[in-house]
Amino acid sequence: MQLFLFILRRLIYSIIVIIGLSLLIFLIARIVPGDPARMALGANAPQWLIEKYHEEMNLDKPIAVQYGLWLRGALRGEFGNSLYTKRKVIEDIGEFLPATVELVLFSGLIMGIGGVLLGMLSAKFNDSWVDNIIRVFSYMGVVTPSFVFAIIFMLIFGYLWPILPAMGRLSRGIAAPEPVTGMIVLDSLLKGNFPAFWNALKHMVMPAFTLALGGLSQEARITRSSIVDNISKDYVLSHQSYGIPGPSIWFRFLLKPSLIPTVSVFGLDFAVLFANAFLVEMVFNWPGLSRYGINVMLQKDLNAISAVILVLGVIFVVMNIIADIVISALDPRIRLGMAKGE
Repeated sequence: MQLFLFILRRLIYSIIVIIGLSLLIFLIARIVPGDPARMALGANAPQWLIEKYHEEMNLDKPIAVQYGLWLRGALRGEFGNSLYTKRKVIEDIGEFLPATVELVLFSGLIMGIGGVLLGMLSAKFNDSWVDNIIRVFSYMGVVTPSFVFAIIFMLIFGYLWPILPAMGRLSRGIAAPEPVTGMIVLDSLLKGNFPAFWNALKHMVMPAFTLALGGLSQEARITRSSIVDNISKDYVLSHQSYGIPGPSIWFRFLLKPSLIPTVSVFGLDFAVLFANAFLVEMVFNWPGLSRYGINVMLQKDLNAISAVILVLGVIFVVMNIIADIVISALDPRIRLGMAKGE
């Protein structure tokens, strides 16, 4: 019952946030200086085309009516047509989103597993040379932009030591599997196309590591700090005094409470991966939603811009809900407090 109330409260908050986000997106797209039709179609567009665009976008109606019509269409997945691709925006999202999801999922695995393992290793050898090396690596990963890692990886593993492909999702001559989920690695496994699976996996290594390094470094620092702080707590010292083996203390009693701040930050970092992917997708020519979002922004395509931002916002909210549920499972006190409204 507590878990149900906790999830219900989070869903209500999330719906309010999404409605607020949709309103913000709509207002920014409509109230920015200049005529949206003129911005999208160009300064030399004829007047009849401008008026037609106004009618199609409902720009000739009051602002409240425009928002109501836009929100109703968004709930149905109807975002209109894209000026960039000349197709329905929902079709573009269906084509480009799986590529970004695939990249972000792989990056999330690297970020989560690598961050926790490095944080545990650093805490295990606290104040040793191992700890110092990991801490320096973590600081560098946090402060270095993703595109710098992208260029370094591309120079080393794409050109100086060419063991990994640097562009796209598949090499020329490798047939893509019949789409099921749109994620080539998963679709290749489902279809038993192992050459395509291996080739797609190699294409994903560099962009995924590039995208994951910042979050991985952050998770490593937080995990190390939390473990070092908890290892001196009374409950850990009592278990040590009872003669319980070190590995049992670490994995049964120490790691679970120490991962609470890590999971909290991981949920945010994982959601941010979708927004940060645009630089990585541009550098590695990855045909994902983030690169599509940059292109439609350059074309001032209001329909596509609104849809991309709304999709990324919904993903961000959903990831926060999942992170809260995982945290509540790690610490029931949080779930109880949230269910009571504390």
